[in-house]
Amino acid sequence: MSTYSMQRLDAALLWLCLLGVGISYYAYVVETSVERDPDYQPLCDISEHVSCTKAFTSEYGKGFGLIPKDSPFHLPNSIFGIIFYTIVASLSLFNHYWNTALMLIASVISNLFSIYLAHILYLLEDICVICVSLYVLNALILVLTYRKIREINRSSTKKRKTK
Repeated sequence: MSTYSMQRLDAALLWLCLLGVGISYYAYVVETSVERDPDYQPLCDISEHVSCTKAFTSEYGKGFGLIPKDSPFHLPNSIFGIIFYTIVASLSLFNHYWNTALMLIASVISNLFSIYLAHILYLLEDICVICVSLYVLNALILVLTYRKIREINRSSTKKRKTK
């Protein structure tokens, strides 16, 4: 993979992360708006079974349903999404093995949470368009991060052979 290809990979990762921050922010706005005004109708509420507010206001909408309610980390999942995408975007700016390894670990964890939350949506008998969009983004980030770490390994092996 050439430097140009690595730049394209980095640009795609950065773009996906920015999109993730934007979608997570929208989720946060929807959740806080519904908490303030129960009559608020967001665009992502399409029907009874296609509803983002049903997911966001469930017991799993904060702290993934895993963090105790009295914990300072019992925050809307969207806050964790904003933090995750910001960290991955920052790490993607550097083409170093350890930065990319951290991205890969974070991406694997985010995809495990995506599977967990998708299962919760199934149990709630709900389709959350926002949530599913983020699950797809997480999967794409994982694939691109895996490609990036493979390329970094390939490049470092090539450099060692030429020495």
